Amino acid sequence: MKILFLIKNTSNLRTLAPVVRLLDERGHSIRLACRDVKSSDSHEHIQRIASEGSRVELVEQPFARAAGWSDLARSLRSTIDYLRYFDPVYRDSTKLRERARHEAPAGFRRAADLAVKAPGGAKAARKTLQAVERCLAPPPRATEFLAEQDPDVLVITPLVGFGTPQAEFVRAAQRLGIPVCFPVRSWDNLTNKGLLRDAPDRVLVWNDLQRREAVEMHGVPAERVVVTGAQAYDHWFDWEPSRSREAFCAEVGLDAVEPIVLYVGSSSFIAPHEPAFVKRWAAELRERGGLLASAGLLVRPHPLHANGFHDLVIDDPQVSIWPRYGELPLGTGPRQNFYDSLHHSAAVVGINTTAQIEAAIVGRPVHTLLADEYRDTQGGTIHFHYLANDEFGQLHVGRTFAEHAAQLERSLAEGDPDGLNERFVRRFVRPLGLDVAATPVAADAIEELGRRRRRAEPGPRLGPAVRFALEPLAKHLGDKRRAQKSRRRADPLEDLRRTVRDLVRQNRGVPVVAGPWLADEIGELVYWVPFVRRTMRITLDLPDRLVVVARSASLPWYEGFAQRCFALEELGDELEQALADELGTPDFLRLRQELVEPHREALAGQDFFARLRDLRLEFAPLPVPFADTAPELPERYVAVRLDDGAPPVLADAARALDVPAVMLDAFDRQAEIGVIARSSGFLGSYGPSAYVALLTGVRAVTVVEPGEATAADLRVAAEIGRPPFGRLDAVPAAEADPDELAGRLRTKAPAPAAA
Repeated sequence: MKILFLIKNTSNLRTLAPVVRLLDERGHSIRLACRDVKSSDSHEHIQRIASEGSRVELVEQPFARAAGWSDLARSLRSTIDYLRYFDPVYRDSTKLRERARHEAPAGFRRAADLAVKAPGGAKAARKTLQAVERCLAPPPRATEFLAEQDPDVLVITPLVGFGTPQAEFVRAAQRLGIPVCFPVRSWDNLTNKGLLRDAPDRVLVWNDLQRREAVEMHGVPAERVVVTGAQAYDHWFDWEPSRSREAFCAEVGLDAVEPIVLYVGSSSFIAPHEPAFVKRWAAELRERGGLLASAGLLVRPHPLHANGFHDLVIDDPQVSIWPRYGELPLGTGPRQNFYDSLHHSAAVVGINTTAQIEAAIVGRPVHTLLADEYRDTQGGTIHFHYLANDEFGQLHVGRTFAEHAAQLERSLAEGDPDGLNERFVRRFVRPLGLDVAATPVAADAIEELGRRRRRAEPGPRLGPAVRFALEPLAKHLGDKRRAQKSRRRADPLEDLRRTVRDLVRQNRGVPVVAGPWLADEIGELVYWVPFVRRTMRITLDLPDRLVVVARSASLPWYEGFAQRCFALEELGDELEQALADELGTPDFLRLRQELVEPHREALAGQDFFARLRDLRLEFAPLPVPFADTAPELPERYVAVRLDDGAPPVLADAARALDVPAVMLDAFDRQAEIGVIARSSGFLGSYGPSAYVALLTGVRAVTVVEPGEATAADLRVAAEIGRPPFGRLDAVPAAEADPDELAGRLRTKAPAPAAA
């Protein structure tokens, strides 16, 4: 059986991965088509699934747009999604309604606002727009893509995004007679996102609550809805901790003797300004006294909402923020960290997050505090009420800090004596039985659907007439979009992103050669290498066809992410011909230095850690290319580089260090990375070695002569100067004092990094 999985972005695969693996084991041909790469973590995850599966293939999802018509379709769908939030069930959902309102285009939004003022106007307007939207035809490219793939069944998710273009593929599949399966990937997707457009042939839901949502809110015929349980959580039922309580507490910095309260972060939409709330929460618990006076408080930021926790300071040795910079639980290591955090905790606290469900599965008492600032995203959301339901919910709900603290104290002392977790898991996560995993049930439903061919649907009879009437509006919206794109071309970074994307996608299947970078080495480290790393995420197959050409001294910087690396000096003067010979084809795409060099100032102004942006640069710690440097290296030392003409103050500072100085001029570039990575700090001239220290997690202190460093380069260094990276102190030569320079490393040097 041929099964095509169509997913919006790579992170959506997290919940479907167990089903993909099982269907592969059962002998089916699996194709994964992904529109966007959301992060390097999720990109690596999808690559790993493809490499591990014997019948799993990655295919590129086309950019399926019909000029003007796709703009009209999205406008109609997002307006319909806005109007759903005027249904009585959303009476208290102010924030959800406002979010949906901003997704609708201004003109359509104003018309909707007028309609809702009349009694019953919102429902009437929504029904009218839905009838019109159903008359639109899918883009030809969507239909062509599905016809080319010719799957026995199309599995598509998340499908309920505001105005989602995924609806185009569902409609195209129905026109072709391809059965469509929609697995609901999260507990809140059917209630706080958009509406389904055309009812899929199968909707896989977790429980009877979601079944009701699918039928009553989305109009799916009841016979098409299958209750499977939550596939994404199957692994939580079998896992064991990977380290002892003592080892875990030592790693996160808490006292193993004291009980641990784990705070699990929520998304930025649910809990804005969460770090300030957490700081206040911790202080209130300490004031309570009793068990809470000395309990460990472990704060785990939401992986996509960790920025605010980077610099949060809570002056309490029994409070730990870990992982401080967020961690997507995709690979085994990050998942194990999350599981161990739950396992070694005595109670779990959160505002409104899926981690509260996972905590219930692991068997830890789950708590929340009804905070005034989060009223709209707790009481104002339907899915939160499932957790707090008197009949089957698992949440201990504190309406005040005092009540919340008292509930926490009871959990620390008694655990979950009322069995709230089990009753919740039985109803919400595994409704078919605690011993019945959801993944095989979902796989069975997909197989059953794939064995039947559905009748092709031509679409509404009035479709041609409606499209004829709407053609002027579609043309207007298409013209408007083209004008907006023209204005965006003035943004140099937007132009860079689009240029590279188009180059890569127009040259599908051919090798992509990045480099060489022949300008300064600092520029190569902080602009070119991160640019090439980010470029790999444009298409799913690009890592397999990326080739790097670099100066031999720079080759170690590309270890770990390029399939093949060539030293420029070894290719000779006829670079193009040498590459053709090495690659076995004259057809390859070159990404040249000139793409990035003119944009250094603009690139330096980015927020490199904003995960939800379309990044133009992507930083990662430099790989250390060897296991052991040299036996004569001291256990603790500072790596020192004194280039010709280095200010004398640097030599004086090296003599003032309280640990041995290891001079870097005795090592080649590859060995230098290892020496710096294992050091307690770097001291030396301003140059590439200081940035190697920064990118291997080592504190660097350097003296800068006038005109030696650009403001843009120093801005990049300051922006990425946080774990897992190091910190670069660039001291002006006129202000440098040897004792003060040495003191920066003597008093604040981090522990040596493992090679």
